[in-house]
Amino acid sequence: MGKLPFLVLCSVLLLIAFFMLACGSSSQLQSISISPATADAKDYANGQVQFTATGTYADGSQVKPLTALWTPAPPWSLTPQQPWPAITLDSTGLASCGRANPGTYMIVATAPVDPHSPLLQMTMSTPQAGGTATLTCP
Repeated sequence: MGKLPFLVLCSVLLLIAFFMLACGSSSQLQSISISPATADAKDYANGQVQFTATGTYADGSQVKPLTALWTPAPPWSLTPQQPWPAITLDSTGLASCGRANPGTYMIVATAPVDPHSPLLQMTMSTPQAGGTATLTCP
């Protein structure tokens, strides 16, 4: 009979640990860094630069590459931005310069702070982290 209370206690402790792991003990995204931080398209093959996002979480862990929303300006910004034809930027962070638009352009990677939030469901009100880099077009 002495083993039954011990087994019940162990079972309860295991259940508590399981629920703590399943219910939000995961770390939140604190920051995003982009590499390269600055790039000149003339230094890359075909003028295409592959930017990569690294996410740093509250527990100090990092994810590289971090799946992120890539945009040439802060998403949902109310400030008028330079036109899209100046650069092309795909969903993986691959950027290219337009032919007649020399200058320096912002590259932004944004992701939800909650690692369980789907990127495609992110909205203006979703808590998010972001990072920036620059692309110089000749």
